[in-house]
Amino acid sequence: MRNVRKAAVGFWLITCWTLASCVAADVAGLPENEPHGQRSSAVSAATWTDGPWPLTIESGELTCLGSADDPGVFVVTDQGDMFALNPAAIRMADRVGAIADLDPIWRWLDPDFPTAKVNVSPMIVYALALC
Repeated sequence: MRNVRKAAVGFWLITCWTLASCVAADVAGLPENEPHGQRSSAVSAATWTDGPWPLTIESGELTCLGSADDPGVFVVTDQGDMFALNPAAIRMADRVGAIADLDPIWRWLDPDFPTAKVNVSPMIVYALALC
């Protein structure tokens, strides 16, 4: 299942880049040797060591898209849904077919306090390191 998901995400990203319809605006104008594009890493609740696991899903793929100076980071679920994690990702969500609102998979810190969510910042920092 995981290899199928990776292949599907990879195919989608290659198709988008080939058609210049998704992230072309974010990588346009970068020098040829400037790192940009897409990088990803599998993450899971079972192996996460940087604080509490911030998501309601048990695992996913962190992905970095866009320009080196303003990368968007996303989490892709096993079902193939892509959720934006940072402001750059939210801005490009419509263009790349992502969901701009993380709330559907963002874990509550305490269900009795519906405004408190688990800190997602460590995951964003980890994902930005992929860029």
